[in-house]
Amino acid sequence: MRLRAWGLVVAFLCLPVRAAPNLPSEDPAWDELRDAIAEGRIPDPLGGVQSLGADRVLAGSSRGGALQGWWAAPLDRAILRAFADDEQDRPYSLPLRERQLAGFVATSCEYREGRPCGDGAGAGIELDSAAGYSDLITAATRLRLAGGSEAFGNGLAVDRAYLKLEYRALLLQVGRDALALGPSVRAAEMVSANAVPQDGIHAQLHPVALTSWLRLSLFYFLDRLRDPQTFSGTLLDCTRAQLDFADRIQLGGSRLLQLGGKGAPDYGGFWGWIEEHFGRNRNAENNRLSFDLSVRLPELRGGRVYYEIAFEDTRHRFFNMLQYDADHLVGIEVRALRLGAWRRLFIELQHTGWVSQEHSTFTTGMTNGGRTLGSALGPDGLSLWARADVEIAGATVSPWAEWLRFVSDRYGSDEARGVFVIAVGPIEHRQRLGADLQAQLALDWRLSAGVFGERVENADLVEGATRFNAGLRAALTYTP
Repeated sequence: MRLRAWGLVVAFLCLPVRAAPNLPSEDPAWDELRDAIAEGRIPDPLGGVQSLGADRVLAGSSRGGALQGWWAAPLDRAILRAFADDEQDRPYSLPLRERQLAGFVATSCEYREGRPCGDGAGAGIELDSAAGYSDLITAATRLRLAGGSEAFGNGLAVDRAYLKLEYRALLLQVGRDALALGPSVRAAEMVSANAVPQDGIHAQLHPVALTSWLRLSLFYFLDRLRDPQTFSGTLLDCTRAQLDFADRIQLGGSRLLQLGGKGAPDYGGFWGWIEEHFGRNRNAENNRLSFDLSVRLPELRGGRVYYEIAFEDTRHRFFNMLQYDADHLVGIEVRALRLGAWRRLFIELQHTGWVSQEHSTFTTGMTNGGRTLGSALGPDGLSLWARADVEIAGATVSPWAEWLRFVSDRYGSDEARGVFVIAVGPIEHRQRLGADLQAQLALDWRLSAGVFGERVENADLVEGATRFNAGLRAALTYTP
């Protein structure tokens, strides 16, 4: 009887139910969806919000299928991860150039959705579960059990837990989940895959047709940022709108508003919070504004070019503001190369302003869980990143390279001149090389792995100091 009971438990955990939680960003189905969009086979369903239910992404695939009535997937996905890194987690704020921003520069940590990382070694398992009713209601969780050296965190953590209500183009979600905004394939300026999953309320209108050639999408969230924060319990809200023109041109805009928390300047309660969206009180809130443009060229081998600009401050001297204050991101992707085994190409050039994501009152800046919400570069950084996807024997190998520069200049500002340099400091240079691997081992099993090496010149902004960093990771995913 006892063996039979255990057999029933195992069978229940492995029920072949295709649940409808949001599809994790590491799932290869995302590439299949984005390839189809790039080649003009389907309209873009995202609206600049890089999150979508698995049922929508997998519709029409062998893994898809309509959900009927009440359903449950106690084991929707299991991921076994292992990491080993020998690198310095270099803080943004250094004695030579202090920053009002929490967080650090570390290759192993960038755009990993806040997972444990850094110098040392560790391993862990992530278990996804979901239940719901048809595709209207979904409750999903991801539990992570990790161990290893100090940086990797020991013990059990709730990585994600949310309740989602979705009907046609409308979505309302409450809880903790990962999120990224904007057109970038990697390094978004406002909200990227760099920070830990967010705790809050999301409301979304998926793209809806206004005319035969124009679609509109809207998105809003209100989150409680996770410590460390200057004021524990600080709130962050975001409003985003996007217009899609003829499935080729996308124009979007986002605004972040950070305010409140224990001991923070009083913003006037509910009505003060409303007024902050239409005015500015520099002592009570932190604003960040962005605009993005994406142009799709399916005839050019599934090509797309995009640009995003974000402002920490706005000034009367417009060109000075573009030079010093603004963050810029330019990207090119080609998703249908088909040059032998070479399938995709990605290039991104990014520059961040002198006070990017910093603030004089909220001195931990635009961060969540100690990681920057937008670019992992932090202030005064420059990055050129490129990656190629090559398909070999059923596996995808992705070699990549990145060149970075961090400036330690000191600045002044006034109304007459705008921002100007008052002292030139050392420049830290970083050269990174790496490769990632994705391989489907069997119907339900997938292996992903990565390795990187980095050379750092003028490390910590100290002239002549040189460091070498390296790391590797592996993940085995089971998706019944």
